[in-house]
Amino acid sequence: MNRSRYYEIITMRKILHLLLVPGLLIGLIGVTPSRADIIIDDYTAQTNDRFTNDASFIAAGFDLSGVGQASNGRWATAISRNVIISANHFRPTGTITFFETNDPDGNSVTRTLVSGIKIPNTDLFLGVLDSFLPGSIAHYSFATEPLSGPNGTLVAAGTYQDRNAYLFGRSPETQAANRDQAVGRNRISGYLENVDFAGNSDNDALLLFYDSPGDSNYVDFETYLQSGDSGAPLFVEIDGEFRLLGTNAFINNGGINNPPVFSGINYTGNQTAFINDFITQSIPEPNALALLIAAGVLVLNRRRRSVL
Repeated sequence: MNRSRYYEIITMRKILHLLLVPGLLIGLIGVTPSRADIIIDDYTAQTNDRFTNDASFIAAGFDLSGVGQASNGRWATAISRNVIISANHFRPTGTITFFETNDPDGNSVTRTLVSGIKIPNTDLFLGVLDSFLPGSIAHYSFATEPLSGPNGTLVAAGTYQDRNAYLFGRSPETQAANRDQAVGRNRISGYLENVDFAGNSDNDALLLFYDSPGDSNYVDFETYLQSGDSGAPLFVEIDGEFRLLGTNAFINNGGINNPPVFSGINYTGNQTAFINDFITQSIPEPNALALLIAAGVLVLNRRRRSVL
């Protein structure tokens, strides 16, 4: 794809039209009769499947323990010790399993999702776990850079523009639902303000165009999302660590007049205040018994010091 096409104006009217035409702009809601697998160019189980646990896995150098899945395969990524993020239209429920390593037979941690909230007018979902995750399970920093642009106009995505991101989705291999994770790559092509997706008026998105071999922005393991991948994380590497930019949300698979083929990501950066407030409010308060025990220990310590 010619690079100049990335900055063509995409009018909101056209986006709305695509939403109304089956097979064009599609929420990754996973309700099709048979699940589609993430499309990764030159895919192999060794290089792209997390739980093949192979040294050649493209994300082997990163801690993926905070990327969890529910028993039905829906995604939940830890952004604090007891808060996860996903896509609201495909939000997880019930129990969520986090694996400490990429070994499918290794140690895992299970937590129950006890409450959650949709960030107003977006497709971002925040959930609260029943107890803190242990130190063996990572939680990730997330993008906080505010981005803006005219409605319907594809603009540069700030410091994240052109970064070669890591996209997660369901593996082409048959896997258990709670450890069904494949990883590919793609460059961040731009930012789109207020995408009217699933009735959300403030859904700000990153777009990643699916390029062809030979295009200047084509990368190894070029990736295009599919149905069932919604809610999975999009990461970039910053100073050797993963930073979460958002969650998988929608795709455009071409069609009338051959519009660009791209994956759409719910961007976190414009919702920083809401996310941070939610994390703070979700920290459990000490219960009365714990306070009484702490007070008793304090009194005993004081008495012991007075004896000395």
